[in-house]
Amino acid sequence: MSLFLPAVPPFFVFLLLLLSVAFFGWQRCWFCLGAALYLLSWHWTVWHHQQASLQLLQTAATQVEGRIATIPRYFDTSAQFELVLLQGPAAGYRVQVRWYNAPEQLAAGQVWQLPVQLSAIRDEASRAGYSAQRQALIRQQLARASVRTEQPAMLLGNRIALRQRLYAQFWQATRSLDSQALLLALTFGERSFSQNLWQGLQHASLGHLMAISGLHIGLVFGWCYWLLLPLRWIGLDPIWQQRVRLLLALMAALVYAWLAGFAIPTVRALLALTLLVLYNWYWQRLTYHRFWLLLVALLLLWQPMWALSQSFWLSVVAVGFIFIYLWCFAPAGSGSWVRLKQLLGFHVFMTFCMIPVTLLFFGGFSLFALISNLLFVPWCSLVAIPALLMTALLQSMQPEWAAGLWPWMDKLFLPLLWWLEWAADQSWFWWQRPEMPFWLLLAAAMSLLMLLLVRRVAIALLVVLAFIPFFAAVQQPQGWRLHLLDVGAGQAIVLQYQQHALLYDAGPGWGDSSATERLILPYLQSIGIKQLHYLVLSQQQAGSLGHWPVLREHYPRLQVYTDVPTAHHSKGCAQLPMQFYTAELVVLQDSTLHAGEQAPSCVILLEVEGWRILLPGAMRLADEQRLLRQYPELTVDMLLLSGQGRDTASGLDFLMQLQPRLALSSHGQRGRVPAPAAAVQLRLDALEIPLLSTAQLGTIQIAIAPDSVQIYSKRATRLPFWLDSMQLTAVPPSQRR
Repeated sequence: MSLFLPAVPPFFVFLLLLLSVAFFGWQRCWFCLGAALYLLSWHWTVWHHQQASLQLLQTAATQVEGRIATIPRYFDTSAQFELVLLQGPAAGYRVQVRWYNAPEQLAAGQVWQLPVQLSAIRDEASRAGYSAQRQALIRQQLARASVRTEQPAMLLGNRIALRQRLYAQFWQATRSLDSQALLLALTFGERSFSQNLWQGLQHASLGHLMAISGLHIGLVFGWCYWLLLPLRWIGLDPIWQQRVRLLLALMAALVYAWLAGFAIPTVRALLALTLLVLYNWYWQRLTYHRFWLLLVALLLLWQPMWALSQSFWLSVVAVGFIFIYLWCFAPAGSGSWVRLKQLLGFHVFMTFCMIPVTLLFFGGFSLFALISNLLFVPWCSLVAIPALLMTALLQSMQPEWAAGLWPWMDKLFLPLLWWLEWAADQSWFWWQRPEMPFWLLLAAAMSLLMLLLVRRVAIALLVVLAFIPFFAAVQQPQGWRLHLLDVGAGQAIVLQYQQHALLYDAGPGWGDSSATERLILPYLQSIGIKQLHYLVLSQQQAGSLGHWPVLREHYPRLQVYTDVPTAHHSKGCAQLPMQFYTAELVVLQDSTLHAGEQAPSCVILLEVEGWRILLPGAMRLADEQRLLRQYPELTVDMLLLSGQGRDTASGLDFLMQLQPRLALSSHGQRGRVPAPAAAVQLRLDALEIPLLSTAQLGTIQIAIAPDSVQIYSKRATRLPFWLDSMQLTAVPPSQRR
């Protein structure tokens, strides 16, 4: 509650919640008591997380000591892992560590003392459906840490975890197999997938099959429970036969969850199975809806931050739909034909019921979800995964015996791998919903669920009529929009007209990854861009030019314009067309205008619906003076600050002549160099030019009409909205602006 009422000290919030617990317990209002206990647990967890984050980030400590908690993942130039802190007020919490030029002997279980640069965890508010800040609360992560290579790191303990040793053994045994990534994902939960494979999982709607969760834990529990049927032959009492089978099956599920690193979905599944075993132990029975409500309540009381997790709600909603199907729709009888009808009916029911959920959480759904699930969920559940786990068990005990089985495991999973690789190239598999208000999307999802679950024609007709405003909003044509994406220490600007776009710069590169594939491409898909016509790369993007070709893979007709010589298959900036639908594109400067000098490339003036927008590339103060001499009458309505607001550009004479009504700045909050610079900010304040920065607002959208513009902030519309205020309090004062 103090998150919403900052003036209320936490002590009084705790006291109020404790009094509420006592009152509702005395009155025997069990629902209110549970809600009060949940709020108390929630507030206690968030308050402790915030205090630990403050103490860690606002101190001058430059070294941390901790144990590697996850299997390190190696990239081209760096390694990444989670470190559980062992000392200080933040002991027990985690930090995300990236180590450039890391030693090869990193392993889970080791204890290291690392010299680090700490920074608060913050989202680039461009990615739909994912929030690093929410994930940090769920996983008890406090900060990001980058290891300083100029100082020595000390290995304090080299006791390698058993799971790490098994993973290394399995990786070595499967390294020659085409389906190695799938095999390791289904045994250890380590999904080291390529971007193409991730795309295939989305298009085929099989992501749930590759993440070890309730489906897999329940599968192991059910198979072991069935395999223990011969216990009835040893003469045990039937009650104890049932109990022993349940306990042994639960232990098998526990081993599989440990093998998967006790990922959060596996822990939730274990708690659900434990509840099921306890009720069966005492021969108690609960109705489906009571069991579901009790399970959700216990899970949230156990870990209140799970309420922020999309996977949590996906899991509990899916379990609820399974109960609804068993309760209302499952055909009665026995025999092969009835079982086939049950299988088909179940997959059809679950596929259509999960469409609103995926629309709500992921902004679209797969048109081939039903076919994918009918083909591969039964195959993997009944054949491939049980065979894989038996081979994995044999590998851990007798590796030489398992060596001959791994090629057969590869053959079992090759059809799935081929399907995913083919689906990755079929962009039409995935229907991306247009952007719309959250309340409208939520109302549409609830209406669709009602349509799927009700049987009365009159109610279904009312639901269909309620969809009319939804379809009207979806089909409403959009005019011009300018998007300034939050991509960290770089920039990317999208000029959108309906389903067509122009992209100016493609964001920064991070060695083995880039904003192009992680942020920009998903964002283009989320706003419904069917054709990206032009990509303009300014000179400052030369360091990340190796990542922009991923755009051409999804937009084959993309034309690239840049004067950077290392960009192959591109045209010069001077060849940029002068018209993009009704917008005018004017190249004010390019490298051909000042041969032999360090002139910026592709300084572009956009004229959209009468509004003039200047994209200055990598201009410096001298370049600005040259531009003023060439265009003495130049004025603009919106100006993107060059160099991300550094004081090497945006001079006073330049700003005074251009007289922009609005200044825009693309800058990541984690940047070591504050932007905009103090001198630039003073000039803007003196000229009364308002500034919009991605560091504060996230991705900025500007809807352009002939007589007005409307400005939207992605960060301001995200849920829950108080995460950004939490993060701000955790940033050291010297880094705030």
